[in-house]
Amino acid sequence: MIKRILTAVALTLSVLNPLRAEDLRSLFVHMPDSILPTLTASERLDFMDFMDAGMKAQVRNKLGGESVMTAFTDNYLSIRTSGSGRMEMILFPYKNNGRNLICIIKTVTARYEDSRLYFYNEDWSPVRTESVIKLPEFRDYLTREALKNDTLDVFMKRSLLRLQSVTSVDGGLEFRYTSLDYIGVDADKYRSWIRVAPIRYVWNGKCFKRK
Repeated sequence: MIKRILTAVALTLSVLNPLRAEDLRSLFVHMPDSILPTLTASERLDFMDFMDAGMKAQVRNKLGGESVMTAFTDNYLSIRTSGSGRMEMILFPYKNNGRNLICIIKTVTARYEDSRLYFYNEDWSPVRTESVIKLPEFRDYLTREALKNDTLDVFMKRSLLRLQSVTSVDGGLEFRYTSLDYIGVDADKYRSWIRVAPIRYVWNGKCFKRK
């Protein structure tokens, strides 16, 4: 209990000090509840306690289920928030000012993965997505074979449900198209029309640039 109180005090003091970049632990504990509404600040502290003790970082969430922290490093953490969802938090350092851009990835892992991206400054004020990254469009996932085919318009109309998964990689983000099979029985016909390799972006200290 004493260790937990000291940890909470240290984290609070670090947030009140505007002259230094916050570490991932501090930012995660002081995350607004609205960003991860199924877990309270106390439960986020529990994750840290379990990780420090070398135990499985698992807590009961507000929905009565179990949430598990599956990864934690200096600039990355991942939580399996439920049986069908996960949240990732990544720090990308800004160039020259010693601060970080916070990237939150929320992914629904149902039949096909679908991710949503959110960006924040260290005070948890939102950063407009379009100010730091130009997200892939549907055409970006198409191969040359698709782009040259006379029936491309038909395929695009049948692919109105367009999901993509986002994962964190060292120094950047990777995007994959995940909803081809929603087309149904003709999915295999179009499989060669969707690029297999992910669309990769790297962080340059100011924004994400596509490789």
